Amino acid sequence: MRENKIDKILGFCLFVLLFFMFFLLPGCKGRSKRGNYILVTLDTQRADHLSCYDPENAQTPHFDFLASEGILYENCFSVTPITLPSHASLFFSQPPHQLRVYNNGHVVKEKRNRPSFVNIFKKKGYSTAAFVSLGVLESRFGLNEGFDLYDDQFSKGRWYLTAEEVNQKVFPWLEENSRKDFFLWIHYSDPHEPYYPPDSPPDLRIILNGQPVGEYNLNKTTYLVELDLEKGKNKLEFELEDNFINNRSLLRARFESLTLAELEDEKDIDFEFGEGWIFKKGNGAVFMEPEAAADITSLTEPKKAAFSFNGNILLPFEVQRENYRKDVEYMDKQFGELLNKLKKLGLMKNTHILVVGDHGESLGDFINYDGEPHFGHIFFLYDIYMRVPLIIYNPFSKKKGIRISEPVSLLDIAPTIMDTMGFNGLPHFKGKSMNSPREEREHFIFQETYKPQAIRNKFALLHYPFHLIYTPVSGKYELYDLESDPWERNNVYDEKSEEDQITPMKRILDDTVRRVIRDKIEVQVDTDTERMLKSLGYIK
Repeated sequence: MRENKIDKILGFCLFVLLFFMFFLLPGCKGRSKRGNYILVTLDTQRADHLSCYDPENAQTPHFDFLASEGILYENCFSVTPITLPSHASLFFSQPPHQLRVYNNGHVVKEKRNRPSFVNIFKKKGYSTAAFVSLGVLESRFGLNEGFDLYDDQFSKGRWYLTAEEVNQKVFPWLEENSRKDFFLWIHYSDPHEPYYPPDSPPDLRIILNGQPVGEYNLNKTTYLVELDLEKGKNKLEFELEDNFINNRSLLRARFESLTLAELEDEKDIDFEFGEGWIFKKGNGAVFMEPEAAADITSLTEPKKAAFSFNGNILLPFEVQRENYRKDVEYMDKQFGELLNKLKKLGLMKNTHILVVGDHGESLGDFINYDGEPHFGHIFFLYDIYMRVPLIIYNPFSKKKGIRISEPVSLLDIAPTIMDTMGFNGLPHFKGKSMNSPREEREHFIFQETYKPQAIRNKFALLHYPFHLIYTPVSGKYELYDLESDPWERNNVYDEKSEEDQITPMKRILDDTVRRVIRDKIEVQVDTDTERMLKSLGYIK
């Protein structure tokens, strides 16, 4: 009797063992001990507008949390202040001039000897996905290499997504792939110009023949509004709303496009601007006073017409800075939602997260070529355009809350990810893993920006703390000491150009610039790409 009982117990144990071997072990065996990897790029994010870098400008508790759990790099630099070339340099670990991607709208040509590091994840059996929020990163420009899924879908005429809209696409994918090994790229771009918090109320009202047509936000969207025209003259009125400033007379709007896209036969309709419009010669820009009107005449009969427009409100500088801060804080909140999702799915314990900016932004800190405070990027290579945040979270590391001051660049991102995951680096990588000893790493960071989206070609060499900038068209050199002069107000080139540390910098910069200009090719963009670039403000 007792032996029978023992036999039953042994049989049950054998069943449990076999069940474990056949059903549980295969699943465990298929998962990598290296974990998953999430790359989050923050478009147009200044380093000093994350509170883990500087608590004075914005409050970003969720990015701060990740920094407290990982490593924060205090001196990470972009190699170009332009979105597509910057991301291309990150994924291929090569500078823009070697990739032949000088501006937004250019295409990264696929080459066997220069694959994106994402291909390595794919070859290792990882699921790979990307979710981008700006049209300049569409798959047709070449960053989709190695991705099983590259989500670049935008509604017609709208070439951006908010962080919340990006998350709405990312979260279902995470739920579906949480039990697989994966590499995921998430691109947020909320601080991108024009700065316009998602919860902002409408700022433009349109009225046709005394009847309201609708209210709109003049930000990054192209609107196509259907108008019911009466036979004869129709009055189309525009009124700007006072959402940000108290003095309505200061309101102005700039339209990048303002056209009557008639749905039927155009020859029977006349469009004539009335009062309230300002036309700027040279670039075709149309500006609007707080109130403006236009007459549309339907010569034959009542009909429908589509009125198309996009633009932005011209706001005082302090309002633009405040809106940038709000955009950053909104993005931080949505990043917090991403972290919460990862925690609920149990992914924080085995998922690496790397957060990095693609370039910085001027918030009126420098003067543009028109003599006005500059808001934006692309034009210049000063520190605020080039310094970006970099935070790396490794779930398997005991190092937490570490701050590293050594200079690194976006070229180092791909080698670092490969090294961290235990994958072999690729021979074409120009950057070095940040895990390697400092003496093995390149101390010079070459930076570049190009016409036509930049007004002038500019080049720079950073050998921290010295920042040497060169403008070929004027032959002008600028030299700044970022430790003593972080805002780069004091050009010390004339004083220090002959010093031992600066002479080799100038030689390296000059030699590189000569080679880059000699080998540079002219790249044309198609009509659809040009239209998208105008919509996003890259082409005025």
